[in-house]
Amino acid sequence: MKFIEIAGKKFKLASRMTRLYALFIDIAVLGAVQSVFGLLLSVVAILFLEDASFNMFGKLMAGIVGLSIFASLFTAVLWIFGLFFIDGFRKGQGIGKKLLSLQVVRLKDGKPCNFKDAFVRRFAGIFQPFDLLWFLGKNQQRLGDKFAETVVVQYEPESEQTEVETEDPESVLESVIVEMKNRLSAAREKVAASIGVEKQFQDAYEGAVAQAEQWQARALITLKAGREDLAREDLEKRNEYRRLADQYKTQWGDQKQIVRDLSDLLEHLQQKMMEAEGKKTAVVAKHRNVDAEAHLREMLKEIQDSKALETLAKMDQDATEAATLAKTAAEVDVAYQDAKLEREFSSYAEEASLDKDLAELKTKIQ
Repeated sequence: MKFIEIAGKKFKLASRMTRLYALFIDIAVLGAVQSVFGLLLSVVAILFLEDASFNMFGKLMAGIVGLSIFASLFTAVLWIFGLFFIDGFRKGQGIGKKLLSLQVVRLKDGKPCNFKDAFVRRFAGIFQPFDLLWFLGKNQQRLGDKFAETVVVQYEPESEQTEVETEDPESVLESVIVEMKNRLSAAREKVAASIGVEKQFQDAYEGAVAQAEQWQARALITLKAGREDLAREDLEKRNEYRRLADQYKTQWGDQKQIVRDLSDLLEHLQQKMMEAEGKKTAVVAKHRNVDAEAHLREMLKEIQDSKALETLAKMDQDATEAATLAKTAAEVDVAYQDAKLEREFSSYAEEASLDKDLAELKTKIQ
């Protein structure tokens, strides 16, 4: 089963065979509705013929023609709506897709398709066989699905749709920092462009001033040559460039102020960027501390809930009892050995006493 991720959710792609079954069900249902309606019209026509008289032949024919036209219009509306708009209901499910637990969703937001999307999907069926050849693609989209930006998936209730696993907070913070860096880089480029515009105004101002000075020098030369008419024209040119220089100077000053403001904002943004990186380190440290504490508490709870501590306590008790028994047995053994030695010593002393008495008796006899 293939999956596709849309707007933070995972959907199961519907199989190609199941989608074909859904289409066949839709066609069968529409055909059944058309047949039932045709049967009802036939019954109405038969009843109308039985009640009609020969003198009303004209009205009879008009009624039959009216029923035929009505039947044709109903059939056209039925098949147009059924084939082009049936998947545009609230959950993006026609009758066949409803029975087979399928759903048509939009790729941009994961929501069910509307009537417009359903019409685009089915209308593209005129491009056969290309429409079905596109059906063999990665996301099993027909050409109509490509046009409408939709895909057919297995329908699941909203509460049971598999959400994408929550990203690790450190990864989220890192992505935020990267986004801020990208924005900062774009801001630098814009400020650099504004500085370039300021430089253009400055160059234009300095060029106009240089032109005005050149025409001033030329007017002086022509005046010395006695050509007041040419000197007057040169002075007119000089005045034009001076006016132009004044305009450029004003624009240059305005742009310079804009660049100054943008530079201040850029510097402020850079400071905020540094603060964000510092806060990121602090937040990551706190997150790791919390994670470590939660892990240790979980381990402690598991150990307390398990039989490990009871087993250790019982083993300690058994070891203590064994040591006590060993000590008692050793003391008993020592006492027993002492009693045995005492008995042996007593027996030896008694034999020595008997030997002494026997020797004394022998001496007396002699």
